[in-house]
Amino acid sequence: MGEMGKMAAAVGPVATLAAEPGEDAFRKLFRFYRQSRPGTVDLRGVIDFSVVHAARGTGPGAHKVVKSHLNVSSVSDHDAYRAGLQPVSKWRAYGLQGYPGFIFIPNPFLPGYQWHWVKQCLKLYSQKPNVCNLDKHMTKEETQDLWEQSKEFLRYKEVSKRRPRSLLEKLRWVTLGYHYNWDNKKYSADHYTPFPSDLAFLSEQVAAACGFQGFRAEAGILNYYRLDSTLGIHVDKSELDHSKPLLSFRCELSCLQSEIRPENVPN
Repeated sequence: MGEMGKMAAAVGPVATLAAEPGEDAFRKLFRFYRQSRPGTVDLRGVIDFSVVHAARGTGPGAHKVVKSHLNVSSVSDHDAYRAGLQPVSKWRAYGLQGYPGFIFIPNPFLPGYQWHWVKQCLKLYSQKPNVCNLDKHMTKEETQDLWEQSKEFLRYKEVSKRRPRSLLEKLRWVTLGYHYNWDNKKYSADHYTPFPSDLAFLSEQVAAACGFQGFRAEAGILNYYRLDSTLGIHVDKSELDHSKPLLSFRCELSCLQSEIRPENVPN
């Protein structure tokens, strides 16, 4: 929800991958798009949501897109404004046939608020006591206030291989609330720090609009990408309560997200 660039979804294998074994569906599709050069990639299996919401929606895969109903009355305009959101009545929401529970909302934010949340991720949420990937190699004192330590480096627009990277450029992820253990792929009750109240409020409003009143954010993972970064293939299955929604806020350049049918998902 809330993309700076365009978001597209790969909802099925392309022709060259159709005959591959289902157990490798994720990896083969991921490798196909990652290795493709701009302008040469086969996008026949991709749905471009920036085209779908146009008047006729004639883009690739447009027939698979359906409008999703939002609970407009569940979020007051005042609460939406407090979270930096437009009134829910102005949001657009879409689903995909064959993928129950998937809801895509293109940019529900008020002007300037995507940047606000990006700054929160860089300047505030990256601070201690939250956990980040740098903690394995550095002390808490060394990773305190990454923004202040890095902002002078980031003033230089030219990126040189000789210039040492700032700590913020080395930041890949931060965990919030119940901290995710990347080794055993689990959350534990004894590894917890307070979840940011402003991000919790934002999540509460979006969840309510999608029909999940009373939702309370307890854990979060922030991913930080460089221009050449990719998010590795994975299945979100560590959550203990599958009756609650999993929210994904994306403030980024254009991207491609893959969705594969359950029968093709590897064990």
